[in-house]
Amino acid sequence: MECVKSVADKVTVLHQDKTLAYGSMDQVQNDPRVIDVYLGH
Repeated sequence: MECVKSVADKVTVLHQDKTLAYGSMDQVQNDPRVIDVYLGH
């Protein structure tokens, strides 16, 4: 994740061909939907 933070101001997380979250890396990492789908509970 640090690699992404170093090169991107904003990130988009996709899930099943749809945008799940968009924003700064910190916002995306703390998004409950992203946590549920990609990072686990």
